[in-house]
Amino acid sequence: MPPTLIPVILFFAVAFGLLALIKAFKPQIKGWFGETALDGFLRLKLDSARYRILHDIMLPTDDGATTQIDHIVVSQWGIFVIETKTYSGWIFGAARDPQWTVTHYKRKDRFQNPLRQNYKHLATLSGCLGIPIDYFKTVIAFSGEATFKTQMPPEVLHFRDVPDYILRQSTAPLIPPEQVPEVASVILEWQQSLTRTQKTAHVQNLRKTHPHPTPAPAPSPDAPPSCPKCGTPMVLRTRRSDGGTFWGCPRYPSCRGIRNI
Repeated sequence: MPPTLIPVILFFAVAFGLLALIKAFKPQIKGWFGETALDGFLRLKLDSARYRILHDIMLPTDDGATTQIDHIVVSQWGIFVIETKTYSGWIFGAARDPQWTVTHYKRKDRFQNPLRQNYKHLATLSGCLGIPIDYFKTVIAFSGEATFKTQMPPEVLHFRDVPDYILRQSTAPLIPPEQVPEVASVILEWQQSLTRTQKTAHVQNLRKTHPHPTPAPAPSPDAPPSCPKCGTPMVLRTRRSDGGTFWGCPRYPSCRGIRNI
């Protein structure tokens, strides 16, 4: 091999290695950038004298495990617990659904309802701090690449809207202002109480149980198709004009999605 080719081969080997590494850790990298972006929005718009912002907090749970919280904003108007999602595509879901759906091009995946997921965070914080759970307020923040295709609860919004939402909720004082920094300090103390083994086990458990959204199972031939507009299972309807049948959305007239048979 000519000596002049060795640097070129090494360059391409390193480049392909980096690309493979980025692809393997793409969800983690994307999640890190999303959480960092939201942290910036919060610190830019919220007064640090009134709002204590905590990022990437890991706490022990009652069952001896751990749970990770993306962002916590402690204020006299309550403790805002924020779960971030960096999905791209159309988001379908309702407050009571066990799972929500994200559709990106022709791929459809399901993920745990983040409102239910975040409730565990609220309960853990309530137990650690000894503060009633109604002092906590849930916030679900999606990146700007997500488009909501169903009506979402008011606490489900995009990154850029989170600071304004928190400001709008800051109306009725719940915590004395002088205790706000104390509450934030106690949360950090609880996090520092975790051992290295507990933190490592938490990361390994996340990779094992939530590596990526779960692909939606393929529908059986007899199952009704999903509405192309809102994702709801459709029902058979009859056209008045000719008596023919078609698939219609059960949420009509609020949703007018149809599929021909």
